[in-house]
Amino acid sequence: MDALRQELAQALWRLSEKAFADWTGRMTEIAQTHGLTLREINTLYELSADGPLRVSEIAVRTGLSRAAASQMVERMVQQGLLERTENPADRREKLVQLSPQGRSVTQQFDQAILEQVVRMLSRVPDRKIRSLLRALGAVLKELEAGPPGG
Repeated sequence: MDALRQELAQALWRLSEKAFADWTGRMTEIAQTHGLTLREINTLYELSADGPLRVSEIAVRTGLSRAAASQMVERMVQQGLLERTENPADRREKLVQLSPQGRSVTQQFDQAILEQVVRMLSRVPDRKIRSLLRALGAVLKELEAGPPGG
């Protein structure tokens, strides 16, 4: 492995550990406020990223049996976090997606995490933050451009 890239990877890993040190505690606190398990939070994020999904897909992504996933989805529908819709490709099949309330809950999680990272970074001088932003911006631009030649 390339030593320079390994050093960067380790530095990014340490930064993420610092940034998200209290993440689980904060997520648990918000989850309890909404009466959610961590698996249900995972389901919200899976649907936020890739929804709508079939219950069988949710089962695979959450590590639940299809029956358990179906029960979890039903609870979350009853809580107003998820909605069932008809699959346009197969009208007999239902898809599950976030409801507006479910989207709001994921946004609350995201906001809480961002606020936590901002508090942590408040100890770092502005000039160092600007320097890091420039460097990360350049790296992200390269990564988002995709592999060379395609």
